[in-house]
Amino acid sequence: MARRLAAALALAALIGVLAGCGGASGAAQSTVAKAVAPPPLPDTTTTEGVPASHAVEPPAGGSATGPAVDASGADDETSTATAASHPASAPRAPSKWILSAADRASFARLAASLGGQEGLAVSPLGIDRRVERAGSLRSAVAWSTSKVPVAMAVIASGGERAQQANLHQAITASDNAAAERLWASLGSGQSAASAADQQLRASGDRHTSVEYRSLRGAGYTAFGQTNWALTDQARFTAGLACSNPGRQVLALMNQVVAGQRWGLGSAGVDAQFKGGWGPGSTPGASGGYLDRQMGVLTIHGKPLAVSIATQAADGSHESGTRNLTAIARWLVAHADMSRVNATPGC
Repeated sequence: MARRLAAALALAALIGVLAGCGGASGAAQSTVAKAVAPPPLPDTTTTEGVPASHAVEPPAGGSATGPAVDASGADDETSTATAASHPASAPRAPSKWILSAADRASFARLAASLGGQEGLAVSPLGIDRRVERAGSLRSAVAWSTSKVPVAMAVIASGGERAQQANLHQAITASDNAAAERLWASLGSGQSAASAADQQLRASGDRHTSVEYRSLRGAGYTAFGQTNWALTDQARFTAGLACSNPGRQVLALMNQVVAGQRWGLGSAGVDAQFKGGWGPGSTPGASGGYLDRQMGVLTIHGKPLAVSIATQAADGSHESGTRNLTAIARWLVAHADMSRVNATPGC
Protein backbone atom coordinates (compact mmCIF):
# COMPACT_ATOMS: atom_id res chain seq x y z
CA MET A 1 0.00 0.00 0.00
CA ALA A 2 2.84 2.41 0.89
CA ARG A 3 4.55 1.74 -2.46
CA ARG A 4 1.30 2.37 -4.36
CA LEU A 5 0.75 5.66 -2.47
CA ALA A 6 4.29 6.81 -3.20
CA ALA A 7 3.89 6.04 -6.91
CA ALA A 8 0.62 7.97 -7.04
CA LEU A 9 2.20 10.98 -5.37
CA ALA A 10 5.14 10.92 -7.82
CA LEU A 11 2.78 10.77 -10.81
CA ALA A 12 0.75 13.71 -9.48
CA ALA A 13 3.92 15.74 -9.02
CA LEU A 14 5.01 15.02 -12.62
CA ILE A 15 1.63 16.10 -13.99
CA GLY A 16 1.89 19.33 -11.97
CA VAL A 17 5.32 20.12 -13.49
CA LEU A 18 4.09 19.54 -17.06
CA ALA A 19 1.03 21.74 -16.52
CA GLY A 20 3.31 24.68 -15.60
CA CYS A 21 5.16 24.62 -18.97
CA GLY A 22 3.03 26.63 -21.42
CA GLY A 23 -0.33 25.88 -19.82
CA ALA A 24 -3.30 28.22 -19.71
CA SER A 25 -2.09 30.01 -16.60
CA GLY A 26 -1.16 33.16 -18.54
CA ALA A 27 2.53 32.94 -17.64
CA ALA A 28 5.09 33.40 -20.41
CA GLN A 29 6.05 30.21 -22.13
CA SER A 30 9.63 29.06 -21.89
CA THR A 31 9.98 28.32 -25.61
CA VAL A 32 9.10 30.60 -28.56
CA ALA A 33 8.83 29.25 -32.09
CA LYS A 34 11.04 31.10 -34.57
CA ALA A 35 10.39 31.50 -38.29
CA VAL A 36 12.91 29.84 -40.58
CA ALA A 37 15.15 32.43 -42.20
CA PRO A 38 14.62 32.80 -45.97
CA PRO A 39 17.49 31.78 -48.25
CA PRO A 40 19.98 34.62 -48.77
CA LEU A 41 20.00 36.52 -52.06
CA PRO A 42 23.69 37.32 -52.74
CA ASP A 43 26.61 36.20 -50.58
CA THR A 44 26.48 37.90 -47.16
CA THR A 45 29.54 37.04 -45.14
CA THR A 46 30.31 40.09 -43.00
CA THR A 47 28.78 40.81 -39.63
CA GLU A 48 28.55 44.60 -39.50
CA GLY A 49 25.32 45.82 -37.85
CA VAL A 50 23.55 49.15 -37.48
CA PRO A 51 22.43 50.34 -34.00
CA ALA A 52 18.66 50.67 -33.65
CA SER A 53 19.05 54.26 -32.48
CA HIS A 54 20.58 55.14 -35.85
CA ALA A 55 17.88 53.52 -37.95
CA VAL A 56 14.64 55.22 -36.93
CA GLU A 57 13.43 58.54 -38.27
CA PRO A 58 10.68 60.14 -36.13
CA PRO A 59 7.80 61.98 -37.76
CA ALA A 60 8.19 65.73 -38.05
CA GLY A 61 8.01 67.17 -34.56
CA GLY A 62 7.71 63.70 -33.05
CA SER A 63 9.77 61.32 -30.94
CA ALA A 64 11.94 58.42 -32.04
CA THR A 65 9.14 55.99 -31.30
CA GLY A 66 6.57 57.97 -33.25
CA PRO A 67 2.84 57.36 -33.18
CA ALA A 68 1.62 53.87 -32.36
CA VAL A 69 1.67 51.52 -35.32
CA ASP A 70 -0.37 48.52 -34.36
CA ALA A 71 2.06 48.60 -31.41
CA SER A 72 12.94 64.69 -64.21
CA GLY A 73 15.71 64.14 -65.72
CA ALA A 74 17.37 61.78 -68.15
CA ASP A 75 15.31 58.70 -67.49
CA ASP A 76 16.21 55.86 -69.79
CA GLU A 77 12.84 54.80 -71.18
CA THR A 78 14.30 51.74 -72.93
CA SER A 79 15.17 49.55 -69.95
CA THR A 80 14.64 45.88 -70.78
CA ALA A 81 14.87 44.41 -67.29
CA THR A 82 12.21 41.71 -66.90
CA ALA A 83 9.95 40.96 -63.96
CA ALA A 84 10.65 37.94 -61.77
CA SER A 85 8.70 36.15 -59.08
CA HIS A 86 9.80 36.02 -55.46
CA PRO A 87 7.32 34.79 -52.85
CA ALA A 88 6.86 36.60 -49.55
CA SER A 89 8.38 34.95 -46.52
CA ALA A 90 6.25 33.33 -43.83
CA PRO A 91 5.08 35.63 -40.99
CA ARG A 92 7.35 35.64 -37.95
CA ALA A 93 6.90 36.33 -34.26
CA PRO A 94 5.56 39.88 -33.53
CA SER A 95 8.17 42.62 -33.17
CA LYS A 96 8.26 46.31 -32.28
CA TRP A 97 10.02 47.07 -35.56
CA ILE A 98 9.39 46.39 -39.23
CA LEU A 99 13.15 45.85 -39.56
CA SER A 100 14.92 44.37 -36.54
CA ALA A 101 18.56 44.92 -35.63
CA ALA A 102 19.32 41.56 -37.24
CA ASP A 103 17.52 42.69 -40.41
CA ARG A 104 19.57 45.88 -40.58
CA ALA A 105 22.75 43.85 -40.17
CA SER A 106 21.52 41.60 -42.98
CA PHE A 107 20.87 44.67 -45.15
CA ALA A 108 24.39 45.90 -44.48
CA ARG A 109 25.68 42.56 -45.77
CA LEU A 110 23.44 42.78 -48.82
CA ALA A 111 24.67 46.30 -49.56
CA ALA A 112 28.30 45.20 -49.21
CA SER A 113 27.71 42.38 -51.68
CA LEU A 114 26.09 44.74 -54.21
CA GLY A 115 28.81 47.39 -53.99
CA GLY A 116 28.32 51.12 -54.42
CA GLN A 117 25.80 52.77 -52.11
CA GLU A 118 22.31 51.60 -51.20
CA GLY A 119 19.51 52.97 -49.05
CA LEU A 120 16.09 51.92 -47.85
CA ALA A 121 13.29 53.58 -45.87
CA VAL A 122 9.93 52.05 -44.91
CA SER A 123 6.78 53.16 -43.13
CA PRO A 124 3.25 51.97 -42.41
CA LEU A 125 0.65 53.88 -44.41
CA GLY A 126 -0.80 57.07 -42.97
CA ILE A 127 0.24 60.58 -41.97
CA ASP A 128 3.33 61.00 -39.78
CA ARG A 129 3.94 57.30 -39.27
CA ARG A 130 7.28 56.13 -37.93
CA VAL A 131 9.91 55.68 -40.64
CA GLU A 132 12.69 53.10 -40.38
CA ARG A 133 15.77 53.21 -42.58
CA ALA A 134 18.83 51.18 -43.47
CA GLY A 135 21.90 51.66 -45.65
CA SER A 136 24.43 54.40 -46.28
CA LEU A 137 22.54 56.23 -49.04
CA ARG A 138 20.17 58.63 -47.29
CA SER A 139 19.41 61.40 -49.78
CA ALA A 140 19.87 62.00 -53.50
CA VAL A 141 18.45 63.72 -56.55
CA ALA A 142 14.82 62.74 -57.11
CA TRP A 143 14.92 62.31 -60.89
CA SER A 144 11.48 61.18 -62.10
CA THR A 145 10.09 60.23 -58.69
CA SER A 146 9.42 63.99 -58.44
CA LYS A 147 6.70 63.53 -61.07
CA VAL A 148 4.42 62.15 -58.34
CA PRO A 149 3.88 65.42 -56.40
CA VAL A 150 3.73 67.33 -59.70
CA ALA A 151 0.95 65.04 -60.95
CA MET A 152 -0.87 65.41 -57.63
CA ALA A 153 -0.66 69.20 -57.90
CA VAL A 154 -2.29 69.08 -61.35
CA ILE A 155 -5.14 66.94 -60.01
CA ALA A 156 -5.55 69.21 -56.96
CA SER A 157 -5.76 72.25 -59.26
CA GLY A 158 -8.68 70.75 -61.16
CA GLY A 159 -6.68 69.91 -64.27
CA GLU A 160 -7.26 66.17 -64.17
CA ARG A 161 -9.64 66.00 -67.14
CA ALA A 162 -7.62 68.28 -69.43
CA GLN A 163 -4.34 66.59 -68.50
CA GLN A 164 -5.55 62.98 -68.32
CA ALA A 165 -3.28 61.69 -71.10
CA ASN A 166 -0.24 63.54 -69.74
CA LEU A 167 -0.89 62.26 -66.23
CA HIS A 168 -1.03 58.69 -67.50
CA GLN A 169 2.12 58.98 -69.59
CA ALA A 170 4.14 60.82 -66.95
CA ILE A 171 3.47 58.26 -64.22
CA THR A 172 3.09 54.94 -66.03
CA ALA A 173 5.83 55.47 -68.64
CA SER A 174 7.90 58.24 -67.00
CA ASP A 175 7.43 60.36 -70.12
CA ASN A 176 9.41 63.57 -69.64
CA ALA A 177 7.57 65.56 -72.30
CA ALA A 178 4.23 64.71 -70.69
CA ALA A 179 5.59 65.68 -67.28
CA GLU A 180 6.84 69.02 -68.64
CA ARG A 181 3.32 69.73 -69.93
CA LEU A 182 1.92 68.99 -66.46
CA TRP A 183 4.51 71.32 -64.94
CA ALA A 184 3.71 74.11 -67.41
CA SER A 185 -0.01 73.84 -66.65
CA LEU A 186 0.74 74.86 -63.05
CA GLY A 187 2.13 78.27 -64.06
CA SER A 188 5.65 79.64 -63.70
CA GLY A 189 8.46 77.52 -62.32
CA GLN A 190 8.07 78.92 -58.80
CA SER A 191 4.27 78.60 -58.92
CA ALA A 192 4.50 75.00 -60.12
CA ALA A 193 7.05 74.13 -57.45
CA SER A 194 4.89 75.75 -54.76
CA ALA A 195 1.87 73.71 -55.89
CA ALA A 196 3.92 70.51 -55.78
CA ASP A 197 5.29 71.47 -52.35
CA GLN A 198 1.71 71.76 -51.06
CA GLN A 199 1.14 68.12 -52.03
CA LEU A 200 4.35 67.07 -50.27
CA ARG A 201 3.17 68.77 -47.08
CA ALA A 202 -0.36 67.37 -47.36
CA SER A 203 1.06 63.83 -47.50
CA GLY A 204 3.44 64.29 -44.57
CA ASP A 205 6.78 65.43 -46.06
CA ARG A 206 7.64 68.58 -44.09
CA HIS A 207 11.14 69.13 -45.45
CA THR A 208 11.47 68.64 -49.21
CA SER A 209 11.19 71.58 -51.60
CA VAL A 210 10.67 70.88 -55.29
CA GLU A 211 13.39 72.48 -57.42
CA TYR A 212 12.06 75.16 -59.81
CA ARG A 213 15.35 76.26 -61.40
CA SER A 214 16.94 74.61 -64.41
CA LEU A 215 20.15 73.26 -62.88
CA ARG A 216 21.40 71.14 -65.77
CA GLY A 217 20.14 72.79 -68.92
CA ALA A 218 18.36 71.30 -71.94
CA GLY A 219 17.22 67.69 -71.62
CA TYR A 220 16.79 67.82 -67.85
CA THR A 221 13.68 68.90 -65.99
CA ALA A 222 13.92 71.43 -63.17
CA PHE A 223 11.77 69.37 -60.78
CA GLY A 224 13.82 66.24 -61.52
CA GLN A 225 16.79 67.89 -59.78
CA THR A 226 14.96 68.06 -56.44
CA ASN A 227 17.00 66.72 -53.52
CA TRP A 228 14.81 64.13 -51.78
CA ALA A 229 15.80 62.22 -48.64
CA LEU A 230 14.63 58.61 -48.58
CA THR A 231 12.99 59.02 -45.16
CA ASP A 232 11.03 62.04 -46.37
CA GLN A 233 10.03 60.22 -49.52
CA ALA A 234 8.85 57.17 -47.57
CA ARG A 235 6.83 59.41 -45.25
CA PHE A 236 5.28 61.17 -48.27
CA THR A 237 4.49 57.84 -49.93
CA ALA A 238 2.85 56.64 -46.73
CA GLY A 239 0.46 59.60 -46.88
CA LEU A 240 -0.61 59.24 -50.52
CA ALA A 241 -3.61 57.13 -49.61
CA CYS A 242 -4.90 59.94 -47.38
CA SER A 243 -5.81 62.41 -50.15
CA ASN A 244 -7.81 62.27 -53.35
CA PRO A 245 -4.87 63.40 -55.56
CA GLY A 246 -2.64 60.84 -53.85
CA ARG A 247 -5.10 58.00 -54.36
CA GLN A 248 -5.49 58.89 -58.04
CA VAL A 249 -1.74 58.90 -58.61
CA LEU A 250 -1.39 55.62 -56.69
CA ALA A 251 -3.85 54.10 -59.15
CA LEU A 252 -1.59 55.21 -62.01
CA MET A 253 1.44 53.83 -60.14
CA ASN A 254 -0.27 50.45 -60.39
CA GLN A 255 0.02 50.58 -64.20
CA VAL A 256 3.76 51.05 -64.80
CA VAL A 257 4.90 49.83 -68.22
CA ALA A 258 6.62 46.45 -68.48
CA GLY A 259 10.04 47.88 -69.34
CA GLN A 260 10.22 49.74 -66.02
CA ARG A 261 8.99 46.98 -63.72
CA TRP A 262 12.31 46.27 -62.03
CA GLY A 263 12.93 46.82 -58.33
CA LEU A 264 9.61 47.16 -56.52
CA GLY A 265 7.92 45.92 -59.69
CA SER A 266 9.82 42.64 -59.52
CA ALA A 267 9.48 41.92 -55.80
CA GLY A 268 6.89 39.17 -56.30
CA VAL A 269 4.05 41.03 -54.51
CA ASP A 270 1.47 43.61 -55.49
CA ALA A 271 3.16 46.98 -56.00
CA GLN A 272 2.24 50.57 -56.83
CA PHE A 273 5.45 52.43 -57.61
CA LYS A 274 7.31 55.13 -59.52
CA GLY A 275 10.96 55.06 -60.49
CA GLY A 276 13.53 57.73 -61.21
CA TRP A 277 16.99 57.37 -62.71
CA GLY A 278 19.67 59.47 -64.30
CA PRO A 279 23.40 60.34 -64.39
CA GLY A 280 24.25 61.80 -61.01
CA SER A 281 23.19 61.62 -57.38
CA THR A 282 23.59 65.32 -56.49
CA PRO A 283 21.25 68.00 -57.89
CA GLY A 284 22.87 69.85 -60.77
CA ALA A 285 25.92 67.56 -60.98
CA SER A 286 26.73 64.67 -63.28
CA GLY A 287 28.10 61.28 -62.25
CA GLY A 288 27.32 57.59 -62.21
CA TYR A 289 23.67 56.60 -62.50
CA LEU A 290 21.43 57.04 -59.47
CA ASP A 291 18.45 54.68 -59.53
CA ARG A 292 15.59 55.00 -57.06
CA GLN A 293 11.96 54.05 -56.54
CA MET A 294 9.08 54.97 -54.25
CA GLY A 295 5.93 52.95 -53.80
CA VAL A 296 3.64 50.73 -51.80
CA LEU A 297 4.25 46.98 -51.49
CA THR A 298 1.52 44.68 -50.17
CA ILE A 299 3.23 42.07 -47.98
CA HIS A 300 1.17 39.41 -46.20
CA GLY A 301 -1.94 41.37 -47.12
CA LYS A 302 -0.70 44.64 -45.56
CA PRO A 303 0.60 47.77 -47.33
CA LEU A 304 4.07 49.16 -46.70
CA ALA A 305 5.40 52.50 -47.98
CA VAL A 306 8.89 52.11 -49.40
CA SER A 307 11.68 54.30 -50.74
CA ILE A 308 14.80 52.59 -52.13
CA ALA A 309 17.84 53.92 -53.94
CA THR A 310 21.20 52.77 -55.24
CA GLN A 311 24.27 54.15 -56.94
CA ALA A 312 25.95 51.09 -58.40
CA ALA A 313 29.71 50.67 -58.12
CA ASP A 314 30.11 50.67 -61.92
CA GLY A 315 27.81 53.68 -62.33
CA SER A 316 25.52 51.94 -64.81
CA HIS A 317 21.73 52.01 -65.00
CA GLU A 318 21.68 48.27 -65.67
CA SER A 319 23.48 47.48 -62.41
CA GLY A 320 21.29 49.99 -60.62
CA THR A 321 18.08 48.26 -61.68
CA ARG A 322 19.49 44.88 -60.63
CA ASN A 323 20.43 46.33 -57.24
CA LEU A 324 16.95 47.73 -56.72
CA THR A 325 15.42 44.36 -57.54
CA ALA A 326 17.68 42.65 -55.01
CA ILE A 327 16.77 45.25 -52.37
CA ALA A 328 13.03 44.93 -53.05
CA ARG A 329 13.12 41.15 -52.81
CA TRP A 330 15.19 41.33 -49.65
CA LEU A 331 12.58 43.65 -48.13
CA VAL A 332 9.69 41.29 -48.93
CA ALA A 333 11.60 38.46 -47.26
CA HIS A 334 12.52 40.45 -44.13
CA ALA A 335 9.78 43.01 -43.36
CA ASP A 336 7.87 42.13 -40.19
CA MET A 337 4.29 43.16 -40.96
CA SER A 338 2.79 41.83 -37.73
CA ARG A 339 2.24 45.30 -36.22
CA VAL A 340 1.43 47.15 -39.44
CA ASN A 341 -2.19 48.16 -39.98
CA ALA A 342 -4.04 46.77 -42.98
CA THR A 343 -5.55 50.22 -43.56
CA PRO A 344 -3.88 53.67 -43.63
CA GLY A 345 -3.72 55.70 -40.41
CA CYS A 346 -5.03 58.91 -41.97
